[in-house]
Amino acid sequence: MKLLILFALLAATPWPTEAIFLSNLNDTCFRCICEASTGCSNRMQCGQGYCGPFSISRAYWIDSGKVVQSQDDPNRFGAYEECANQYDCSTNIITQYMEKYGKDCNNDGRVDCVDYAMLHINGGPTCHLALNADFARRFATCLRSNQRRGRD
Repeated sequence: MKLLILFALLAATPWPTEAIFLSNLNDTCFRCICEASTGCSNRMQCGQGYCGPFSISRAYWIDSGKVVQSQDDPNRFGAYEECANQYDCSTNIITQYMEKYGKDCNNDGRVDCVDYAMLHINGGPTCHLALNADFARRFATCLRSNQRRGRD
């Protein structure tokens, strides 16, 4: 009986899990999410609560673990904006977010770039919702263009 209780307790205990490996969150996927988000504009700064080429909100950044540039302090005023406005740093924000929430959002049996786009736009808890039409069109166009070129 004690063994059964111990087993039940062990089964109910939340064990830390390692971050998932995102093998198909690749350069093409990042580029297409970026293109669909803002046209991947390097001139994009912050406006209406969103920053950078991926249009990342402060809440998204916090949820990702407050990723910042190397040697920066996430508590420094402006650290979020500086990272989100820089392509490479913002891809690190997105990677951390995808590692946290990565799942099959569209229920097609695999986790791929479409799921990452749904996670990026709709958020982890509501990633199953349809993408807005403009984003979906730009995203699909980018993916098709890259497939024709033989990338990823």
